Amino acid sequence: MHRTKRIGIYVYENFEPIDVWGFLQSFAIARFPGQQYGDAGPYPFHISFIGNTMATVHSYNGPRVAPNMTRDEAINASFDLWMIPGGHGTEAVLEDAQTIPWVLAMDKIVPIMTSVCTGAAVLAKSGLLDGRPATTNHNAFDWVASFGPNVLWQRTPRWVDAGRYATSAGVSAGTDMGFYLVSRLGGIDMANAAAKEAEYHWQRDPNRNLPF
Repeated sequence: MHRTKRIGIYVYENFEPIDVWGFLQSFAIARFPGQQYGDAGPYPFHISFIGNTMATVHSYNGPRVAPNMTRDEAINASFDLWMIPGGHGTEAVLEDAQTIPWVLAMDKIVPIMTSVCTGAAVLAKSGLLDGRPATTNHNAFDWVASFGPNVLWQRTPRWVDAGRYATSAGVSAGTDMGFYLVSRLGGIDMANAAAKEAEYHWQRDPNRNLPF
């Protein structure tokens, strides 16, 4: 019997929209082997938004989202993977005194901790990436890296898999990492089928240098 895995995504004021929805879609469109997109669930992944409170959260220059649960409630949930996006609101998240203790608490209960774009600054400030390879948005690389002087920062990959911790470069790179993480959790056939269903040209090689 296939088990549905739970994906938690932290949403905060002024997060970058594609950091969330590109990453989210790779999991939302995935199906178990032999299951068609329009078939009834259960599906391979269940996705929840986590907010500071249950109040709606504004993305940067984009729509609002309604959290499914609060940070305190997430501590008692059972997630298989947790992700923090980047965006213009990252600096405020870093200045919130409750953020790092909460991230460290989540790290104790979630097997895979991930970030997209400047969300890596939060993982870095928490110390979770110390001594591990990681990447982040190429346009904000030095700023993010300043929060983790002991992190083995890599400037060129689209994403870096360091086992329990996976980080991606800016915005659309998070979608590529999302499909990769689908393959980690559900197998390469599931990820390939999901990318095909999405009509998405998945960049499978994280180390391919793209023209920027």
